[in-house]
Amino acid sequence: MERLCVGCNTPIHPKRLEILPKTKTCVECSISEKKAGISVMKGSGDHTYVETVIMEASEYRKYMELENKILQSNYEENKDENNDDDIEANNEIVRGFHEIDLSGEEDYA
Repeated sequence: MERLCVGCNTPIHPKRLEILPKTKTCVECSISEKKAGISVMKGSGDHTYVETVIMEASEYRKYMELENKILQSNYEENKDENNDDDIEANNEIVRGFHEIDLSGEEDYA
């Protein structure tokens, strides 16, 4: 009996069914995206640690877009207060990564 893929409705290859008898998808539909990771510093004071967050490539791109908007916003805010040479030395500029809830609410780590 031929089993159809739930993703594209094409027949699943018999060898795939032989190796993975409970599979519901063909090879093309089962391939996942590349993964990406970011480092997030958590805790405070002497109790800090770094956690690596792994996510799909599309989530990572969205995260980096938000990260760049935050950095650009901080740069623009500080640009008015300092000349361009002093911007890099300003300790108020947020650096590194922030933990961002991709649903829209931001939580700075």
